[in-house]
This record gives sequence, C-alpha cells and structure tokens, in this order.
Amino acid sequence: MKNSSLLSQADTTGSRREDVLCGALLALFTLCLLLVARSYHLTDRRPPTFDDAWYLESSLHFYHQLTSGGLPELVSAYAGSFRTKAPLISVLPLPFYLLLGERFQSAILVNFTFLALTSVYLFLLGRRLFSAGVGLAAVVFYQTMPLAYGLARVFMPDYGLAALVVIWLYYLAASDRLRRGSAIFALGVVSGLGLLMKILFPVYVAAPLLVVLLRRRKEKPEPAEEAFWLWRFGARHPLVALAAPCLALAASWYPFHLGTILRYAWEAGYGEIGSQYSDAGVARWIVQVINEGMSSYYAAAFGMLGLAALALVRPPHVAGPSGRGDRAGLLLGWIVPPLLAIVAGRNREIRFILPVLPAFALLLAASVFRLGRRPAVQALLVALLAIVPLRLFAVLSSHSSVPQHHGFEHPLMLGPFILFGRDLGWARPPDAEGRWGQERILGALDQMGPPSATPRYVVVGVEHRFLNANLLSYLNSYTHYPLLFHSLGYAESSEERAVERIYSLDARFLVTAEGFHSFELAQVFNQVNGGIQQRLDRGELPFRLRAKVALTDRVKAAIYERESPWVRFLPGAPAEAPSHPLPVDFYGGIRFLGYDWKRVNPYLYQLSFYWTTVHRVYEDYRVNLDFRRGGQTVLLQDHYVGGGLHPFYEWEPGEVVKQSMAVYSPVGGPSGPSECRLWLTRWGMGDPHQITDPKEMIHQSVVPLRLEE
Repeated sequence: MKNSSLLSQADTTGSRREDVLCGALLALFTLCLLLVARSYHLTDRRPPTFDDAWYLESSLHFYHQLTSGGLPELVSAYAGSFRTKAPLISVLPLPFYLLLGERFQSAILVNFTFLALTSVYLFLLGRRLFSAGVGLAAVVFYQTMPLAYGLARVFMPDYGLAALVVIWLYYLAASDRLRRGSAIFALGVVSGLGLLMKILFPVYVAAPLLVVLLRRRKEKPEPAEEAFWLWRFGARHPLVALAAPCLALAASWYPFHLGTILRYAWEAGYGEIGSQYSDAGVARWIVQVINEGMSSYYAAAFGMLGLAALALVRPPHVAGPSGRGDRAGLLLGWIVPPLLAIVAGRNREIRFILPVLPAFALLLAASVFRLGRRPAVQALLVALLAIVPLRLFAVLSSHSSVPQHHGFEHPLMLGPFILFGRDLGWARPPDAEGRWGQERILGALDQMGPPSATPRYVVVGVEHRFLNANLLSYLNSYTHYPLLFHSLGYAESSEERAVERIYSLDARFLVTAEGFHSFELAQVFNQVNGGIQQRLDRGELPFRLRAKVALTDRVKAAIYERESPWVRFLPGAPAEAPSHPLPVDFYGGIRFLGYDWKRVNPYLYQLSFYWTTVHRVYEDYRVNLDFRRGGQTVLLQDHYVGGGLHPFYEWEPGEVVKQSMAVYSPVGGPSGPSECRLWLTRWGMGDPHQITDPKEMIHQSVVPLRLEE
C-alpha cells in the first residue's frame, strides 16, 4: 500500500514537471511565432486583395461609425453589414484601432491574438485527451502546416474560425460529458462567436457534440458539484445552457440576414457560385490538401506513424471522461463529417480544411508518443518530424528567401507531391511588390468635377490582386472620398449584363487596366473586360477617357467618365426648343425651360434639360433628380449643368444650355420611371432653392416632370 502511494505520488510529481516544462516550451514557441509574424508583416508589401480588403473596409467603417456617432451608430452599421458573410472578423479590430490607430498593422493583431489562443487551447486539449507532451507536439505540428501560417497572415475569418473550433472542442472535453455548467456556458459563448465568425462553424462541431450527447444519454452521469447556481442549472439542462448564450450572441446579426446568408452559403458550397471558386476533382483536392494544407511531410508521417501505432502498439484502456472511447468519438467527429461535406460539395476551396487540421496534428502527435514510449525518443521523433516543415516555415516567412530573378521557380517534387517550394498556396514569402500607389487613382477620381451630394459610383473593369474594386474601396476608407466601387459583376460572363450593371448603378466612372499579361488575370473573374474595353473604344458606351494613372512601368489604370453632353446657345442665337415646355423661374435669375424624354434602345432613355438665365447669377447650383415610378423612388441623381465646366456665374444673361443624360431601365422590367422631381441646391451642400414663378409654384422648390414619350 505504501509503495503504491509512493508510486502514485511520483507519477503526479513527474506529470507536474512535464506540464511545467511543456508549458514553458509552449510559451517560448508561441513567442517565436509572434516575432516571426511581426517580422513578416513589416517586410510584406502586398496590399489586401479581395475578400480581405472587404473585411478590412468594413472594420474601418465600423470604427468610423463608432468614433463619429458612438455606440448606436456602430450597432446600426453592424446589424446592416455584409448580408452574405458573418461580421465578427470586422468587429474584432476595433480595440486595436482605438489603441494604435486605423492601420492594417493594427487589424492584423487580431490574428496574432488567435495565434496565441490556438496554441494555448490546442495544448490544453492535447493535455486533457493525451498528455502535455502530445499537446505541445500538436501545437508545433499545426502551427507549421502551410495552410495554418498562410491564413494567419491575411485578414480572413478562417484562422479565427479554426481557433474557435479548437477552443470549443477543449470546453466540450472539459465539460466531462456535459456535467460541468461553467464549461457548458463557455461552449455556448464560443458557439455564438463561431457563428458570427462564419456560418459554417456548426459543420465542424456538430458531430463531436452528438457523440457526447449520445454517451451522456446512455450513461446518465450525475452533474458536477459547482458553487454558482448558474453552473448548477447548466449541468442539469446542458442544451439550454449551451443554446442560450449562443442564440443571444448570434441574434445580434443573423435575424436581419438569415435567409440571405443561408442561400448564399448553399450556393457557395453546392451551387453555381461554388463551382466558380474551386471545382477541382476529389483526387486533385486531396493532393492540394497534402501539398498546401498540412505539407507532404506531415501527411506522410501521419499515414506511416498512424498505421504503425495502430499495428504495433496496443493502446491502454483509459477510463473516465477522457478515455479512449471519448477521444476516438471526439476526434473522428471532428474530422470525418467536415471532410465528407467538403467532398460532397462543388466548392472544394482548401481554406475549408483548416479547422480540421488541428485534429490531424493531435493524432500525429499521439501516434509519435505512442510509438516512442520514452520521453527522449518522443522528443527526438517530434524534432525529426518537424525539422523540414520548420525549414519550409522559415523560407516562407523571410523576404531574403525570395529569388532575386524574375519568373516562376519550379518546386522540388516527388510525383504530384511538393517536397520544397517557395509558393504553397496561401503560404508564401513576403511580397516585394504590390504597393503601386493605387491611392493616386482615388485622388484622380475625386478631382474630376465639383463635389456631389451623393456618392459617385465607380465600376472597376479588372480583377487583379493588386487592382480591383475591393482594394480601391478599402483604400478609400482612409481618404473618405464620396466614391463607391463595384466590379463589372461577380464572375460575369455576359457583356450585356455587365453593361446593365454599369447603367443600373448610374456609374459616373469606369476604371480599366492596361499592361497586364493574360496569365496575370484569373479568367473566371475577367471574362468581359476585353469586350467592355472594345465598346469604350468604339464609342458604344457614353464614357470618355479622362486620365491614365501609371502604376508600374507596364501597368496603367485608365479612367473613363460618363459623358453628359451639353451644348451652349449664345444670347440671340437660334436655340433648340424642348419637346416638353415647362418654364419655371428660380430665385436668383435661373430659369428652367423644359425637357425632352425619349427612348434610345430597349433599356436606355435620354433625358435632356434646357436652362437659361434672365440676369447675372452670382453662384453655381447643383441639379438634383428623384426618378419615381408608382410613387416609389427608383433612382437618385445629381449633377452640375455643363458638368461643372460652365458654372452659372459665367453665363451671359439670355444664353441657353441643353444638357442630356442617359437613364437606365432594366430589360423585361417596367418601361422606366414615370415621373421625376427636379430641384436646385447651392454649390456644396444646401437646402432646395425656392421657385418664384409660375404663381402656382411660388414658395415651392420642386419641379414635377411627367416622363412620357
């Protein structure tokens, strides 16, 4: 009895020493990861590209709403954000912005935080399921997988989602088969955060929860004794305790967008949108997961050591809540259902595999420790397994590793598997290029014409990682120009639909690109660029070239502005007369003479206004238009007569100016707006200008127009 007690005490002391040693090594390893991440972002010159630019733009919008309008404005902006994507990733930078300023370096600290949390909770999970050594080895394996550190370096929700999945699995294991109310409540909170991070969160955690629920129902364990009444309640009613905080958090955003995001998620995973992202075959996807996900070294080690551990070593029976059955159910539930869901879909984008990779890291670490038996052998095996992935990690983290010559460098391969390469999908070295001064495009757009009361739409006719609508919109979050950026259409393949988009947005500007090689542009997102450019060159679109901005020695951005053709008739000269005469005098000497309204083609109308002055005018005015049909506004526009090039204060009394504009009506839809309300406002921002004649309109400011052919 005494010897048994001494052995038990020695085992406990040894376990504590192992925990302390592994905890210290974990802290050191995590610190090294953070220092490498900091160095990476200091040398990387690549700007945010597509979705990451969208998330960053939204985060800045939230910050500006918070600092200018306070918490109510932030809540309103948050509730109305995204629609097709969960918003949490864009909320998380707010504390860093408040402390360090609104910079990308501040926002990326969100990923630094998730890096530390992932290391800590994966270690804790490995220690609970196996041992502290297994937990430490799993952290090393996971954090040196190419997909993990690649996605940790971009502002996307995937790395944070994987971190929340790891945290959730830890609290599920710590709940002791849902016996501990505190852990169950933590599960609910993490579930709500996971849903706000990405709607796919339940895919990764549903099966492990089901396994635990089935075991709980079979064994009916007694709730743990806890002091706080809420924890006791949670232990007696685990599903209620889990669902309540989850739904409370998710209800801050999902009720406003649930139908939209569910439809989009289905289309993105199993519909047409999914095939546009990545419709690779299963075999090709598996090779990609091996090469760009976990690395071919870890994949080979997982296969060989896992089989050896199963074949050569008989696993000991471990009783209790963290025993063999619970571990197997939790890990298999973590891995198998998400993989099946991805394989069954059309969108096999590799990012979806990331939340599953920590489970593979745990299994690989457990296999190493099961085969090694002795601590020295286990440590040696972990070091041998990680040495090549660590070298890859170092190469893909250092700017000095980028070849000085230009061109593609072929990776070292064994069959289809990459043994060494400088580009592993999301994992890449810091970029030496990308910051081309794209802000100069924004400055050029802002300088074209006088200010507008409403934002001016800019359609960007190129989708390149360094030049696209998302990037320009993100950069504009810093300049605050009244510009809204849109692409020609999501993976648009029809020129006609792209033209419709230009008109339906009432785009003021088009931005196209010159100098890109065809292989630099993803074909699926740039199918109509050439056709739109040809229409511009042939004069088939009402846009004229205004400026070209040189971004590199080869690449230029071409800016086209929508034409509003106008013609000036000097006093006493014969002038055209409007087909719809409607003389109205405004205070200050401006007279509206009437308008023309005619159809140009099935989806385009032309509206022309006629203006004159009865005496000298001393300031300029903006024309505001509210197009309506059935009492509902269908389009709002504003412009300056003469495009701002001939302000009213330069007019000679009696001269007439006719200005025309295009008005879009969707094909197959209503015939177009049936009425329009017109009013004037002073230069800049001002109240509607008062009408002085005819008498029935005195003391009014709006001129009603009937749009009839």
